Amino acid sequence: MNHTLAFIFALLVTAGPALATTGWIAEPDPQTIAWTGTDGSGNTFHGHCGNFVADIEFDPADLASAALKVTIDAASCVTGDEKKDEYLPQEGWFNVSDYPKAVFAAKTFRHDSDNKYVAAGTLTLRGATLPVTLPFTLDITGDEAHVAGEVVLNRLDFGVGGGQLASPEAAAPEVTVTIDLHAKRA
Repeated sequence: MNHTLAFIFALLVTAGPALATTGWIAEPDPQTIAWTGTDGSGNTFHGHCGNFVADIEFDPADLASAALKVTIDAASCVTGDEKKDEYLPQEGWFNVSDYPKAVFAAKTFRHDSDNKYVAAGTLTLRGATLPVTLPFTLDITGDEAHVAGEVVLNRLDFGVGGGQLASPEAAAPEVTVTIDLHAKRA
């Protein structure tokens, strides 16, 4: 639902395997790509995504050469709630049968200050490709790196939960996506 967009964006921006192409290996734990949404009753729900492939070229000293592409398996998106997880792959939400993958691609990165960066790219979800800007922090200490970021997406912009599901009574349109990734230098 709302968490679907969040999950996809988060994965795209901070995918662990992507760091491996620049001399980094993602640590399996702790690693979090998650989203938070609100259902029609005002209850908060959370979700995460498990399967993705990422390619990243990122050197803080050479942002002009930076590039990121994350491909997410939409079927691996779960909330832990049996009923919500039953609906996620269906036509009204992720529509996994027609759109099995989501892709975030960025070639524009900006250093804001200290450890703060911004990735500007596009997110393709359910056949819709839209610009997305993801602010994130990057901390490198010795041979370890930590990336964290958060962005708010509108699920309706991507057709997630359209039709009758577009109503706030079904779920709020805004989804907050968070990422938290740790990696070690190869």
